[in-house]
Order: sequence, then structure tokens, then C-alpha cells
Amino acid sequence: MSSNGSSTGLNGTQTIGLGDLAIGGDSALTSAVTAVARVQSEIDDLWRHSMRIENDVLSERLVEVSHALQRAARLLEEDRAIG
Repeated sequence: MSSNGSSTGLNGTQTIGLGDLAIGGDSALTSAVTAVARVQSEIDDLWRHSMRIENDVLSERLVEVSHALQRAARLLEEDRAIG
């Protein structure tokens, strides 16, 4: 895994993770907020695609994931613990 937490998944797509972030410090928090925002954008793209193909089950799951990511982003921005 690279230092930014990105890797290539089994299907050749880029996967985003928090990877090698140091625990604590503003740079780790900033990196986490950036990673959450990037994943949120990918979830939004997947949701739009699921709506085009009329896959309601996938759409609902993606909405749930999106809401969880939004909550995580708010907690990170408020400098509160997630767990």
C-alpha cells in the first residue's frame, strides 16, 4: 500500500483507504477528511449509476453508506472520536 492509503483492487480499480496515516496530528486528520470526501464522491457516482440501471437494492445500500460517510466527515471536522 502506498503512503497515501491508495491501492489497486482485484478488478483493477483504485481503492481508497486511510492506509499509513500516522495516529494523531493535524496532517493525519486532514488526510482522513480528504479520504472520506474522496470515497463520498465515489459513492455518489455509484449511486447515480445504480439509479440509471434501476437497481433499487444497491441504491438503498449506497444511500446508507453515504449517510455513514457524511456522519464520519462531520465527526472528523468537529475533532470528535468516531468509535
